[in-house]
Amino acid sequence: MDRAGLLVRIANSVSLINNGRKWLDTEGHEAEGRISYRKGLAIALEAFREVGCHIDEDIDTALVAEYTFLSQELESCAAKDKIARASLSTAIEDVDGAFLALKVTNDEAGYRCVDQALSHHAQFRYKNMPKDAFHVACQGHKTRILNILKSPGINLAEKELLECRCANVVTAQGAYLRKQQKITGGA
Repeated sequence: MDRAGLLVRIANSVSLINNGRKWLDTEGHEAEGRISYRKGLAIALEAFREVGCHIDEDIDTALVAEYTFLSQELESCAAKDKIARASLSTAIEDVDGAFLALKVTNDEAGYRCVDQALSHHAQFRYKNMPKDAFHVACQGHKTRILNILKSPGINLAEKELLECRCANVVTAQGAYLRKQQKITGGA
């Protein structure tokens, strides 16, 4: 998988989606808006499906893809849209934390120490593994996406993209859990 090309496609897709939304609401540009919006959704869906096929062997690219999409959304988000900006900023911060947790798992001995140092109470565990920043990011992002999916009036193609992104988060969390279990000897 060409990671750089993938990220360019994702960034381009967000630009097309956002331009399409703006043009849909601009008299005389509705047709261009619809074309741009649909093209952006199609490119993003294809890219995230590609990511989904490789998550088990490449969790990092799944994080980078989601980070790229979120960052581009935040960049194009209106300054007055405080709620959306706050949500996107929180999601980006959570993905930053997930990157750090993933990096720590690359040091297996160090991660076994993390496992020993974190509480073993249920609220601090995810399927008996440390509920670290990776799991917190996945849970938060799944909730965010599911809340968007509950909104009426969202285009079905956009819902399909959101469902794909949510499925990727679930798959990434599962792959990460297996990595944790392998490192700690947990089951």
